[in-house]
Amino acid sequence: GNWWTTEVDGWAAGLGGSARGVDASVRRSYREGFALGGGSGADDGDALGMIPPERRPTEDEITSAEIGRDERGLLNLNSWEDYYRLRGLSPSSPAALLLTFPLTLYYAIQRYGAVPVTVSKMLGRSMRVHCVGIEKETNFLDLFKEVGFLLPEDLKVELTFVVRGDMLPPKCRA
Repeated sequence: GNWWTTEVDGWAAGLGGSARGVDASVRRSYREGFALGGGSGADDGDALGMIPPERRPTEDEITSAEIGRDERGLLNLNSWEDYYRLRGLSPSSPAALLLTFPLTLYYAIQRYGAVPVTVSKMLGRSMRVHCVGIEKETNFLDLFKEVGFLLPEDLKVELTFVVRGDMLPPKCRA
């Protein structure tokens, strides 16, 4: 299945039908995970502006979308409209439904991370972020690449996911 299966069918504490099929060790491309036509990625959603490109935005795209940067080099994304314009998504794209958590994380770094971002850059170390209670998102791990695509290249982030073992699907339990 793709990422939509988990979102639409529900999680049910890791025991729902779609959750039982989740294997966090399986990596999916954006094309596979965002596939709107049933899971194979065979539909051409990316060509229709329905999914973001699986790469950093170029400087030309940033300029064209009229997105500025703050003093730390972070993109000033203040709305879904800003993000969709930057990533070339159609306003009808449902991508926001799956990207809510990764982009909320980006916004938190942008809005509240002035000191950690500055210190990480000064020391040349990764900024550590702990994400708590994201059992369902174990199926969406590849979506968190979007946070890295949006951050400046000189800022490295280390994400630590804290989950309850009893809320994970069977294939993800130790």
